[in-house]
Amino acid sequence: PPRSTLFPYTTLFRSSERKYMAVLCPQQEGGTVAYVKGAPDRLLRFCSHALIEGRRVALDDRLRRDIETAKESMAEDALRVLSGAYRDFPQGKDQIDPNDVEQGLTLAGLWGMIDPPRPESVQAVAAAKSAGIRPVMITGDHATTALAIARQVGIGNGGRALTAGDIDGMNDNELADAALTSGVLARVAPAHKLRTMQALKAHGHVVAMTGDGVNDAPALKGADIGIAMGRTGTEVVKEAADMILTSDDFATIVNAVEEGRVIFNNLRRVTFFLLTTNLGEIITLAVALMLGLELPLTAVMILWVNLVTDGVSTVPLGLEPKHRDVLRQAPRDPKESIVNRPTITRIAMLSPVMAAGTLGLFWYELQTGTVAHARTVAFTTLAAFQWFHAMNARSQHQSVFSVGVFANRWLLVGIVTAVLLQIGVVYTPVGQRLFGTTPLSWVDWGLIVLVSGSIWVVDEIRKGVAAYGRR
Repeated sequence: PPRSTLFPYTTLFRSSERKYMAVLCPQQEGGTVAYVKGAPDRLLRFCSHALIEGRRVALDDRLRRDIETAKESMAEDALRVLSGAYRDFPQGKDQIDPNDVEQGLTLAGLWGMIDPPRPESVQAVAAAKSAGIRPVMITGDHATTALAIARQVGIGNGGRALTAGDIDGMNDNELADAALTSGVLARVAPAHKLRTMQALKAHGHVVAMTGDGVNDAPALKGADIGIAMGRTGTEVVKEAADMILTSDDFATIVNAVEEGRVIFNNLRRVTFFLLTTNLGEIITLAVALMLGLELPLTAVMILWVNLVTDGVSTVPLGLEPKHRDVLRQAPRDPKESIVNRPTITRIAMLSPVMAAGTLGLFWYELQTGTVAHARTVAFTTLAAFQWFHAMNARSQHQSVFSVGVFANRWLLVGIVTAVLLQIGVVYTPVGQRLFGTTPLSWVDWGLIVLVSGSIWVVDEIRKGVAAYGRR
């Protein structure tokens, strides 16, 4: 292009809707020149000439096809393609408007910029898909460029990208289906991003939307989870967002989903453990009263089981490390409570096992010994049920051997601590005086372990049958 004094420029004109920007600069030899950069498919419409080897030649159909071919070739290599053009104006021209640059331009050339996907993005997209998340790329880039980048990271189905024209011709239901099927929306305006979000929400999807520009703020505000870029995002979009990524990395979103699932699962584990054990105690005492038996537990024994035996197990269960299948689990309904139907079914199955085992040993010991001895056996049996059940609570679907017996070392420490404290209550003079216990023989311990371990066996069988049914 002609040499000019670039700064200070006279006027600047830019438009995201028009997909180009223009600047009017004075020339050293007089007159002014408008420099325009923007999307090739837009600028080519405004060009009447092209700069070929330093010469300004008329743009004919053959040359336009050559330029289009070059542009497509660059886009297929995942390059973001921009075009540059210029137009000379005579002396006295000090303002420009769209009419000045939307005709009579001379194409100076094309250039491609690459923003390669981060290596971890491919793995993050794959992990998101396995977690039931459907990534959709929404970009202002050329459709060919968007598809090339999408293929590199594993987004989309390898078909065609939806463009602004496609979106404008669809109703909301069609748009939601097409967006999930294609996975790539290219050459779209912020209004299309907002409409796509609204269509997906109306279709029953939970939508997390990312963005960094001011125009993204409405879409982020309306999404179920608005995610702003912390490094490149504007203050407006950060204010509209629910979450800010300090790293601007998609993998961080997947990691957050994984961590959220771990936290929720741990809450469910603790709740399941406490409800099962407490219901087991209630059934034990209620059935004993209905049968006219001596109470198998005293108030101080119940207090010990609830505060000590439960306490050393619930805290480690809340620290259960993530399991390998956490991102392979299907997304849960946001309205689903911690105590869902499978949890209730599991509680209803295991609580009676705990109560039956405790009452069975208590009744058996009453036939051959004293009430104090039978009560000590029942007390220890109920505590031992909770030791085994703490291992059950680590996973609803997987065997303890699959998740790793030693994976949660804090839980093992808690169970060992509970066992040692129980031994102290049974054998030390202080424990016997406070709790009314009597020493237990090796035969008693054998029966206690055999009976209380049944809750672990029953749940392992249930998990095995459920896993076989899912095949």
